[in-house]
Amino acid sequence: MATPEFIRIQSGGVHFYEDYHCTNLYVERLLGGGVNTITITNDSSTDTAQISWDGATLEGDIKAGESMTFNCGTKTSVYLKATAGGDHVRVFGW
Repeated sequence: MATPEFIRIQSGGVHFYEDYHCTNLYVERLLGGGVNTITITNDSSTDTAQISWDGATLEGDIKAGESMTFNCGTKTSVYLKATAGGDHVRVFGW
């Protein structure tokens, strides 16, 4: 019998969820404590959401209708914006 493989999922000190409407400028979103994994879901039908850890350096583009998950160490905030602004994203952290 084969030995089963296990997947370890490590979470931070908090669990976080937020519905957020982006602007066309980076805005810091506080996560309420340290999280190790962040998932951003872009609910827009046309706009691209962008994520940054410091408000200046682009970490990733999330196309309309897509999600992206980041294993990010222990983060307490994330900066979000949309290329056109005004579109809806969901932020999950754990």
